[in-house]
Amino acid sequence: LAALKLRLSHLLAFELSEEMKKTPLFTRLESMSQILDSAIAASRRIVTDMRPEILDNLGLFAALKWQAEQFQRHANIECRVVCAHDEGCKNCKDCDYNLNPMLSINLFRIFQEALTNVARHSDASSVKVEYRPGNDEVFLSVSDNGCGLPEGHIFASTSYGMRGMRERVWQLGGSLEFDSPPGGGLRVTVRVPLSAACTG
Repeated sequence: LAALKLRLSHLLAFELSEEMKKTPLFTRLESMSQILDSAIAASRRIVTDMRPEILDNLGLFAALKWQAEQFQRHANIECRVVCAHDEGCKNCKDCDYNLNPMLSINLFRIFQEALTNVARHSDASSVKVEYRPGNDEVFLSVSDNGCGLPEGHIFASTSYGMRGMRERVWQLGGSLEFDSPPGGGLRVTVRVPLSAACTG
């Protein structure tokens, strides 16, 4: 994409008369340049979303907070992330020191999918996220104040987001629960044993 953009820039940089700039060919070249700009910007967003640098540099908790800020800005739904560590945190990075990259990215993906479901289906105005890395397990909870699930609801086989979350948690040897928190809405709770997540 960058190479195409460079070549187009060379073409557009020629000293052309005002008459030539009004021709259909010049208009198409400019249009192609704009399309390339959009494609490059989209590619950068996709790469960042796949594995944001903050996940590697500052840990999962910081990445969850970053994603929550992105979600709040784009979906216009309040999203708050809290660390529910029993002993309190002095340094968020310390909480993530024993989480291997595979665990971190899978929990991050589950979180993204939970937020996507909130935006698409919940009609919620706020989301609360609790994250707790303990001695035995990693805990992640995403609760919204939306419409929740009807009683006896069964997820359709075409609910790929839910299926994806279940498969990720299953691969990590953890558990995934859907229930209604006090006050209504939907809560997604993930528990993953730390023994399955620790490096070496």
